[in-house]
Amino acid sequence: MNAIINKSQTQVQVKDQSLEAIGKTTIALFGGASLMIGLWAVACFAGALMTAGPATLFKGFITAVTGL
Repeated sequence: MNAIINKSQTQVQVKDQSLEAIGKTTIALFGGASLMIGLWAVACFAGALMTAGPATLFKGFITAVTGL
């Protein structure tokens, strides 16, 4: 009876380790995707600032928000 209990505990530990590895991988993938999106947003904002200038960018933002 003792051997059966030890075997089932080992199976549970292996499943827990597998789930933990999957969880860490998922977090790393989502973190990497978030990082790439953030870098793309910064690059787009910097490009808009260099192309139009801050005053035009601000005016365009106000126009987009208010609709005027």
